[in-house]
Amino acid sequence: MLRSAYFLTVLVFIALFSGNCTQDKPAAAASSDGPKVDTAALQEFRQNNWKNHGCDLITEPEIVRIFNIDPKALSLNSRSLPDQAFCLHTWNRPDWIEREANNEKNGNTFLPTRNSLVVQVFSYGTGTHSSQQFETLKRDRRDTYEETVSGLGEDALWGTTTVTLLVKKGEMVLSITLDAMDNPHDNLPKAKEIAQLALQKL
Repeated sequence: MLRSAYFLTVLVFIALFSGNCTQDKPAAAASSDGPKVDTAALQEFRQNNWKNHGCDLITEPEIVRIFNIDPKALSLNSRSLPDQAFCLHTWNRPDWIEREANNEKNGNTFLPTRNSLVVQVFSYGTGTHSSQQFETLKRDRRDTYEETVSGLGEDALWGTTTVTLLVKKGEMVLSITLDAMDNPHDNLPKAKEIAQLALQKL
């Protein structure tokens, strides 16, 4: 039921926001051969929750490397939301043609033809508030986030029904929603790999 609601949300998002994600880099992320990092700008950038830079948390080249895909052949696309720290990446599954043929036959089990990755960052103002949020999830939402994940950030929770990994780092909470495997729990290893990469940028 929860996965169905998630898919509906993604479909609505695709319909409303079909433009490409802007890949503008933050002013603070200077190149190694450029000027020194502007610490004040970097602090402001982080405080603003990566707004309008959600697709910089995990870029298309990083998706290509992590999933070992041909972005053109599988129609990799990335879309952001204005004034949000949000990015939706979608791409075809390698056997999407066979899956579409299967889905057209009456009585066959529906097979997803697209992969999706939603990356978001939320700020709770202070580390204390983000810790309180995690404790609330552990107390009241264990039916959704049933698994504690070790070795990521300061705390991490995984929800199989929503294919979502939440990771706490300071006042920030990173949300990774990955649907790329037919077995929902099989998304966790790649979600962890994505989170480890994104955490280096927070």
